[in-house]
Amino acid sequence: MLAPFLVATVAMGSYQYTHGLFVDPLGETFGWSRTQVSASLSFAAVGIITAPVLGRFLDKHGAKPVMLVSVALMGSSFVLRPFMTELWHLYAISFVQFMAINGTVMLPAGRLVGVWFKKNRGRVLGLTMMGNNFGGLVLPPIVGAILVSFSWQIAYYGIAIMFAFVWLYTLKFVSEKNGNGNVEKPREAISNRGSRAQILPGMTLQEAMKTKSFYLIAIITPIGSLAFSMVLPHVIDNYTNSGISLLTAAAGLVVLSTFGMLSKVFWGAIGEKITGRNALMCSFSVTIIGVMLMYNPVEGPLMWLAVAIFGLGMGAFGPLYTMIVQDLFGLRNYGAISGLLGLTGVVSFGAGPIMGGLSYDFVGTYKPIIVAASIGIAIGVLLLTQVPGGRRY
Repeated sequence: MLAPFLVATVAMGSYQYTHGLFVDPLGETFGWSRTQVSASLSFAAVGIITAPVLGRFLDKHGAKPVMLVSVALMGSSFVLRPFMTELWHLYAISFVQFMAINGTVMLPAGRLVGVWFKKNRGRVLGLTMMGNNFGGLVLPPIVGAILVSFSWQIAYYGIAIMFAFVWLYTLKFVSEKNGNGNVEKPREAISNRGSRAQILPGMTLQEAMKTKSFYLIAIITPIGSLAFSMVLPHVIDNYTNSGISLLTAAAGLVVLSTFGMLSKVFWGAIGEKITGRNALMCSFSVTIIGVMLMYNPVEGPLMWLAVAIFGLGMGAFGPLYTMIVQDLFGLRNYGAISGLLGLTGVVSFGAGPIMGGLSYDFVGTYKPIIVAASIGIAIGVLLLTQVPGGRRY
């Protein structure tokens, strides 16, 4: 499971945690506003739209091909960025970057963990997805150092080299087979073409769509994404705009990432005890506290407390969301079901970054999006009470 961890480190670290470092350099070079640069993050909605296609491909061919294609596409987007001269170049490259993002970690990791680790699924999911936050721990200092020492173009090339490394590692080590060369699965079936196709326990996509739980999860998906899409990309700017130094704000992001990383295993273990649904309700509540503590960004103990609590709550969404989907619908069509459910996330990932940029450009503060995100996540807690809490598969 080291490969998904490394891929998550580079893919999510380069997307969520280093964006703020490039806002000012791109603005100084091209004269782009924060809203214009932040709008590039809205192309994450493209990845949500392509997720059902990637999910079906995952169910049919397994995790490795999906990861290789997705990592290659994301890496190529960073090779192209230094050649940008127009704003539409940034948007076109972001389109390429995000069309494959769900195929890098979220879908493949869920399948691999579900196949290999049935009893301690929550903790292993947490360990695997720790890469999301580990990227925030290591990439900002590295990328920031390259920016200061060289240029934003060289920094983008540095990220591309990281993608090349994890692509090679995935090619070498990712497999759904055990030491004897057998695929871990309960049974196999012969397809119409005579090829052997895996049949894992769970519902088909059509069966899942007939349940109330499917539509509740579809509504909760964009709500749970608000912390990532609306708040996280602007954490550094939120503090630097109040007079806190970039170095201190970056250190705060490291603390946030550290607690987000640890929270995945913490909440994963709790999810094994009290179910993923109940654990996600608790983590949502913690996230709200952390977000609201950022309402008045001041230097000192309150800043460190805010980023720590925010990271502790926010980091749980990935593994717990995966647990809930697998608890309710199983692994048989996990890719297709998870991909289709993720479509609703286009709302938060499409509008969230733009709302953050507009909030600052028009009001001069990020307080409106902090309040909006808190209210949205609170609604998510209420909706989760209507989702069955037991494990069906």
